[in-house]
Amino acid sequence: MMNKFTTGLFIGGMATMAGIAYMVQDQKAYRKVMKKGRKMAVKAEEVIDDMMDDLVER
Repeated sequence: MMNKFTTGLFIGGMATMAGIAYMVQDQKAYRKVMKKGRKMAVKAEEVIDDMMDDLVER
C-alpha cells in the first residue's frame, strides 16, 4: 500500500516538473495556467479548511 503511494507521488512530481519546464518555455501558456492555478489553489484551500472543520467537530 505505502509503496504504491510513494510511487504515485514520485510519478506525479516528475509529471509536474515536466509540465513546469514546458510552461516556462511557452510564456503565453504559462500565464494562462498560472491564472487558473491561483483560482484552483483558492478553491482547494477552502475545501481543505472545510474538511479540517468537519474533522475537528467530530
